[in-house]
Amino acid sequence: MSGNGEVVDLRRYRLARLIRDAGRQQGELARLMRESAQERTQLAEALQGAQRHLASIADNYKILLVRLKREKDFRDACQEATELDDLDEMIRRRDALAEELEAIRRTARGTASA
Repeated sequence: MSGNGEVVDLRRYRLARLIRDAGRQQGELARLMRESAQERTQLAEALQGAQRHLASIADNYKILLVRLKREKDFRDACQEATELDDLDEMIRRRDALAEELEAIRRTARGTASA
Protein backbone atom coordinates (compact mmCIF):
# COMPACT_ATOMS: atom_id res chain seq x y z
CA MET A 1 0.00 0.00 0.00
CA SER A 2 2.81 2.40 0.67
CA GLY A 3 4.02 1.85 -2.92
CA ASN A 4 0.59 2.73 -4.22
CA GLY A 5 0.61 5.88 -2.07
CA GLU A 6 3.91 6.97 -3.59
CA VAL A 7 2.48 6.66 -7.12
CA VAL A 8 -0.49 8.81 -6.16
CA ASP A 9 1.88 11.36 -4.58
CA LEU A 10 4.01 11.35 -7.76
CA ARG A 11 0.91 11.90 -9.88
CA ARG A 12 -0.19 14.71 -7.60
CA TYR A 13 3.29 16.19 -7.76
CA ARG A 14 3.28 16.04 -11.57
CA LEU A 15 -0.21 17.50 -11.69
CA ALA A 16 0.79 20.31 -9.32
CA ARG A 17 3.88 21.00 -11.44
CA LEU A 18 1.80 21.03 -14.64
CA ILE A 19 -0.68 23.43 -13.01
CA ARG A 20 2.18 25.65 -11.80
CA ASP A 21 3.82 25.62 -15.25
CA ALA A 22 0.49 26.35 -16.92
CA GLY A 23 0.01 29.29 -14.52
CA ARG A 24 3.45 30.65 -15.42
CA GLN A 25 2.76 30.23 -19.10
CA GLN A 26 -0.61 31.94 -18.68
CA GLY A 27 1.11 34.82 -16.86
CA GLU A 28 3.72 35.10 -19.60
CA LEU A 29 1.01 35.04 -22.25
CA ALA A 30 -0.92 37.77 -20.42
CA ARG A 31 2.26 39.88 -20.21
CA LEU A 32 2.94 39.42 -23.93
CA MET A 33 -0.66 40.35 -24.75
CA ARG A 34 -0.39 43.53 -22.62
CA GLU A 35 2.86 44.48 -24.34
CA SER A 36 1.30 43.79 -27.73
CA ALA A 37 -1.71 45.95 -26.88
CA GLN A 38 0.60 48.78 -25.76
CA GLU A 39 2.59 48.50 -28.99
CA ARG A 40 -0.62 48.58 -31.06
CA THR A 41 -1.78 51.66 -29.14
CA GLN A 42 1.57 53.40 -29.73
CA LEU A 43 1.46 52.46 -33.41
CA ALA A 44 -2.11 53.75 -33.74
CA GLU A 45 -1.10 57.05 -32.10
CA ALA A 46 1.91 57.37 -34.39
CA LEU A 47 -0.25 56.67 -37.44
CA GLN A 48 -2.80 59.27 -36.33
CA GLY A 49 0.00 61.79 -35.90
CA ALA A 50 1.35 60.98 -39.35
CA GLN A 51 -2.15 61.27 -40.81
CA ARG A 52 -2.63 64.72 -39.22
CA HIS A 53 0.78 65.79 -40.53
CA LEU A 54 -0.05 64.60 -44.06
CA ALA A 55 -3.43 66.35 -43.94
CA SER A 56 -1.69 69.56 -42.91
CA ILE A 57 0.78 69.20 -45.79
CA ALA A 58 -2.10 68.61 -48.21
CA ASP A 59 -3.92 71.71 -46.92
CA ASN A 60 -0.79 73.83 -47.29
CA TYR A 61 -0.27 72.46 -50.79
CA LYS A 62 -3.83 73.41 -51.77
CA ILE A 63 -3.30 76.93 -50.42
CA LEU A 64 -0.05 77.19 -52.35
CA LEU A 65 -1.73 76.06 -55.58
CA VAL A 66 -4.47 78.69 -55.15
CA ARG A 67 -1.86 81.39 -54.53
CA LEU A 68 0.18 80.33 -57.55
CA LYS A 69 -2.95 80.43 -59.73
CA ARG A 70 -3.86 83.91 -58.45
CA GLU A 71 -0.32 85.14 -59.04
CA LYS A 72 -0.31 83.68 -62.57
CA ASP A 73 -3.64 85.38 -63.27
CA PHE A 74 -2.16 88.61 -61.92
CA ARG A 75 0.89 88.37 -64.21
CA ASP A 76 -1.33 87.56 -67.21
CA ALA A 77 -3.54 90.56 -66.45
CA CYS A 78 -0.46 92.79 -66.14
CA GLN A 79 0.76 91.56 -69.50
CA GLU A 80 -2.64 92.27 -71.09
CA ALA A 81 -2.71 95.76 -69.57
CA THR A 82 0.69 96.63 -71.01
CA GLU A 83 -0.49 95.63 -74.48
CA LEU A 84 -3.40 98.12 -74.44
CA ASP A 85 -3.25 101.37 -76.38
CA ASP A 86 -5.85 103.04 -74.12
CA LEU A 87 -4.02 104.85 -71.30
CA ASP A 88 -7.18 105.26 -69.14
CA GLU A 89 -7.95 101.53 -69.39
CA MET A 90 -4.32 100.69 -68.54
CA ILE A 91 -4.53 102.89 -65.41
CA ARG A 92 -7.88 101.36 -64.38
CA ARG A 93 -6.48 97.85 -64.77
CA ARG A 94 -3.28 98.81 -62.97
CA ASP A 95 -5.31 100.01 -59.99
CA ALA A 96 -7.46 96.84 -59.99
CA LEU A 97 -4.35 94.67 -60.24
CA ALA A 98 -2.66 96.57 -57.41
CA GLU A 99 -5.70 95.86 -55.21
CA GLU A 100 -5.57 92.20 -56.23
CA LEU A 101 -1.85 92.03 -55.42
CA GLU A 102 -2.52 93.53 -51.99
CA ALA A 103 -5.26 90.93 -51.41
CA ILE A 104 -2.81 88.15 -52.36
CA ARG A 105 -0.25 89.53 -49.92
CA ARG A 106 -2.82 89.82 -47.11
CA THR A 107 -3.89 86.22 -47.74
CA ALA A 108 -0.25 85.08 -47.72
CA ARG A 109 0.41 86.85 -44.40
CA GLY A 110 -2.77 85.41 -42.88
CA THR A 111 -1.82 81.90 -43.98
CA ALA A 112 1.74 82.24 -42.72
CA SER A 113 0.59 83.25 -39.24
CA ALA A 114 -2.02 80.48 -39.03
